Formats: sequence, C-alpha cells, structure tokens
Amino acid sequence: MPKGTVCVIGSSGFVGSHVTAAFLQKGYDVRGTVRESGRHPWLESALIAGAAEGATLTLVQANPQDQASLVGALDGCSGLVNCVGLTKQEMATVDFMQAIAGTICDAALEAGVRHAVFTSSTGSTNPPGGDPVEKREMDHWSDDTEQLAVNKFAAAAKTRYDRTILARSEASNGRLRCATINPSMITGPTLGPKPNSGHRAFATILKGERMGESIPNGSMSMIDVRDLAALHVAALEKEDAEGRYFGVKRSWHWRDILAALADVVSGYTPPPWDPDVAPATPTAFDTSRRDSLGVELRDLHHMLEDMVADVKRHGLI
Repeated sequence: MPKGTVCVIGSSGFVGSHVTAAFLQKGYDVRGTVRESGRHPWLESALIAGAAEGATLTLVQANPQDQASLVGALDGCSGLVNCVGLTKQEMATVDFMQAIAGTICDAALEAGVRHAVFTSSTGSTNPPGGDPVEKREMDHWSDDTEQLAVNKFAAAAKTRYDRTILARSEASNGRLRCATINPSMITGPTLGPKPNSGHRAFATILKGERMGESIPNGSMSMIDVRDLAALHVAALEKEDAEGRYFGVKRSWHWRDILAALADVVSGYTPPPWDPDVAPATPTAFDTSRRDSLGVELRDLHHMLEDMVADVKRHGLI
C-alpha cells in the first residue's frame, strides 16, 4: 500500500487512539475521525507526541453510520482502519455493527480507497459445540443465531460484522481489500485521561473484590493494545493481507494470569488453587496468519506490568 494519508475511523477510542499513534510513528499522515469536534481536548497532543518528523494529524468530524460524511473523511486517503464498535448486550449493537460494516465499505468504494482494516473480536470465531483442538480464524465461525438465542448480542454483532466485511470485499472484484483483526481482552496503557473496562477489571482483582476467594477454572486470551495497533498497521501495509487475523498473543489459564500478576505486583497474593481440580485447557490458536504480519508481541508479564502501572496512574488502586 502506498504511504499516503490513512483514515482512522474512531481515533479517540482506546484502540483507535493507539492505531492512530502507530501510523504517525511510522511517518504516515493520519486523518482521524471523531463523532464531535472538541469533545476530546487531550487527543491531538497525545497522538502527535511520538509522531515521526513530518507526519501530520488532522481530526475531522464524521459519523460511521452516514456514508456521505465518511466519503468526505476518506477523500484522498490510501487506506482506512475502522476502530468504532459497540459492546452493549442489546439488539441495537447487532444492528449498528452490521450497518457500519456495510456503510464503511460502501464509502471506501465510493471514495476510491482500496485498502481497509477493521477491529473485530474473537467472539466471531467460536464454532458451535465448543472450541476445536486449535482455532483457525478463516475456518471457524460463530453461529450468530445461536448467539442471539442466548443474548450474546455483542458477539453476534461481531459475527455479522465480519461476514458483512468479507462479503463486501469479495463482491468488490478487487476494488477493496479488507482484513479484520480479532482480539479478546485488550490490555495496556490508555492514551486518554480515563481508564477502560480492562483497567477496572484488573483493579477489582488486585483489591480482592473479584477472584478473591477462588480462581476461575477457565482461560483468557489477551494482547497489549500497542501490539494490536501494530497488527492493524501491518495488515494495512501488506498488499496480500485479507480475511481474518487473530489479534491475541495467546490464551492463559486464570491460575497463570494471577500468578504472573503476583510476580509484578508487590503485596498481591492470588487465592489458592484446589490441587484436586484439573485446570481447564486454555483455548489454542493457530497463529500462523497473525505471525505472517511480522509483529512481535509482548509476553504476559510485560503486558501486566504496563497494565498495572496504568491502573495506578488512573488511581484505581
């Protein structure tokens, strides 16, 4: 992809702000969209702080549900990354995510943008009947009908979102190359002044308000937000990158996550593990597609160190 101007849709969010910063650090000019001008006074200074010499940031107001405003934001751009998303457990989330997938693709085609990357979720990669021995993002799909039946609206939304994006890309006959990056829990520092849900979740663990008495017999897949941003950049730059890519380092049992947390936080002690209980096997991923993007990902301890430092910065512990 030519190194011109990249449009980041949703540049004020947790992921979007890091994606914007990552492009600026590589010397791209970035046009970042926001819903309302002036709503995020911290945004411009935080994002431009580490930019390469000569890289510029322009913030524009655009609505991901309005094709005309998106076409204006995309005019003259060589590529786009969409980081807008909802996680509310309601049917409106499904409708919103499916709608913006189509609207953004249509706007890209109208504006002549040929390269697009979308932030999605591993919630779209859970096949009915449980996890396979090893999950492969191009082979394994969630059943959105089953997800809706048990009120997993956010996951169903990402399933329909992915399918819409890939179908639009295929139907474009080479005019629009699309890739989705599919993460689970996203850790790491925020660029904005407020903590996010991940910060609050780990704060409750460290304060003993959650997982204080026992360790769940399950696993969690994680990635640092800066590594996730780097995957977005790599997927946009790589001419043959299309389809879905896992945005996870790997999955760890909660017993291992809490043990690592104890290593990096003085004074924290996880609850004991019942030796008579066999720990559940963490989800296994085939990461060959992710690795083809050439991004080196942080390990669990480094992820947690930086997460805890930011939790403290936000005054949550």
